[in-house]
Amino acid sequence: MKPISQNDKPISLSTEQIAAIKAFINKRGFNTIEVEMEALDHMASKVEALLEEKPDMNFDLAITKAHVDLGIFGFATFEEAINSGYTASLRKTRNSELKSYLFGSKALITLAIIAIAFSIEKVIPTQNSGEIAAISLYSYGSILLLISVFANIKVYRKWRKKSIIIRNVSMTVGGSAYLMGQLFHMITGFNLLSQAFIPMVFIATFSIMTVSALISFTIIRNAIKSSKEKYLKYA
Repeated sequence: MKPISQNDKPISLSTEQIAAIKAFINKRGFNTIEVEMEALDHMASKVEALLEEKPDMNFDLAITKAHVDLGIFGFATFEEAINSGYTASLRKTRNSELKSYLFGSKALITLAIIAIAFSIEKVIPTQNSGEIAAISLYSYGSILLLISVFANIKVYRKWRKKSIIIRNVSMTVGGSAYLMGQLFHMITGFNLLSQAFIPMVFIATFSIMTVSALISFTIIRNAIKSSKEKYLKYA
């Protein structure tokens, strides 16, 4: 696939030259997919412009000059912008998806989840119901995390440790499920609720865990799509 610059204009840099720019970026500690691709977009275009201006310029010198033009903060500028954008984008996506699950086109999915939670609660034995419900939620949280991993196993192997978004959202899926299960366990373990309220709390907890996981899955899918688009530009 021929490399493409950030303005979609085909560039003339070879695969080896692109690899050299990537190595230059990585050696400075910036190796997440998001930062690497944004920096590579900029550097490739800048290096090509320098080589077009002075065809006899040494390629390594062109890389150095392109990096110097970024200023004293270098690639940290991309990292800061991406982290800020990630936070804003994550908040926007979560809020948009949550509204959709509560009041929008996905409200029927939420109702179906509540109905499933209600059905599961009905088969929990009355004796030791609080403890059994807590164990069920812990187990369910683990299943949600495994579903996320196995659904994107190839991407997880390749990008999980290299993608800011995928790494953080994956931790959120597992962490949120654990905290919800822990909260339910504490409520039932310390008898903070009467036995009559345990079914209602279980249904609410199960539903919140599920909707939260679905929202996180959407964010992960979007992150994977975005990362692939950037990655394939220079694959």
